Amino acid sequence: MDKTLTNLWAKTSKEGAARWHPLILHMLDVAASADAILAREPQQTRERMAAILGMTWADARAWLLLVIACHDLGKACPGFQCKWENLSGMYAGRSPNAMINHAFVSQIALSEILQKNSWSEELAELVADAVGCHHGERASPSILGHLMGDSRALGKDEWTEARRGLVEVLLEVLNPTVTPTKQTLTGPDFMLLSGLTSFADWIGSNEDWFSFGTAEDCNDLHDWFQRSQVKARQALDKLGWQHRTPLSSKAKSFKEVFEFTPRPLQQAVVDVLADLKKPAILLLEAPMGEGKTEAAFFAHLELQRHFEHRGLYVALPTKATGNAMFTRTLKFLQGQGTTRRLDLQLAHGGCSPREWG
Repeated sequence: MDKTLTNLWAKTSKEGAARWHPLILHMLDVAASADAILAREPQQTRERMAAILGMTWADARAWLLLVIACHDLGKACPGFQCKWENLSGMYAGRSPNAMINHAFVSQIALSEILQKNSWSEELAELVADAVGCHHGERASPSILGHLMGDSRALGKDEWTEARRGLVEVLLEVLNPTVTPTKQTLTGPDFMLLSGLTSFADWIGSNEDWFSFGTAEDCNDLHDWFQRSQVKARQALDKLGWQHRTPLSSKAKSFKEVFEFTPRPLQQAVVDVLADLKKPAILLLEAPMGEGKTEAAFFAHLELQRHFEHRGLYVALPTKATGNAMFTRTLKFLQGQGTTRRLDLQLAHGGCSPREWG
């Protein structure tokens, strides 16, 4: 690998020692994290992610990993590299813009490179936009327009070539074979890609799970990626992010779950669930005492089993009602006979995180 690319850094040690993690290795760490996340999702989730690009999962996987890897492509710019020490040997200019948001540079560079790889202009721009807001800040058109004409931010031609060189390396490692023909992204497409990028970056940036590499490690990127895939799986294990399995692998009657005969409202929910052929939103309105909570729990159990949902979120208006519902929810989950670890959190200002076995 070209020494100029090898010496671009993504992170430096917080301990004061002159240690740094090569940018290309961090990009592959994050791609491996995205790969591990998707591998533990149901097939329909992978197919939904592939549909973002209008492709089958087999064809989309490599492109998804590549664009997610490019979340930090913009760190290959003079302003970012001069935040610590410019090791690349490329000229950074007299006053590089060290205040640059590297994610916006990623967006500009990735859009251009994808278009050069035969992506439609609109799809390339929106995919790059989704990846570029992985830190929660989205660039406005005026900001992007200003950056595109700012050589202090983007650097001269050699910096542009370096960013293209990083993508060429990723293309070699990840090896996408079919170019997307889809023309645009929907709003849900955008949010799915952005969310996955943020999650993968959060995992792949954790130094407890992904130790720093060296310039020498860049000589065999296929090997590094394979090792990162192992680390990503281990990280998910430590997080408790396991393969999706339903709380109940077989259908249960309401009485089997709660040990009492359903009330009319609850029976109505049971009847509706029996006819559902795809994921849905159920709205229940009834006076207190009609059994809305148990009906909702039962709906979660059935929807999760049928449609491979992951997770349960219960929202209450006050701390007191939240505390009470937490106890009921825990009892319900533990009562399903599951042996897996329950990652259940009570989220308000007066609580501390706990895990429940």
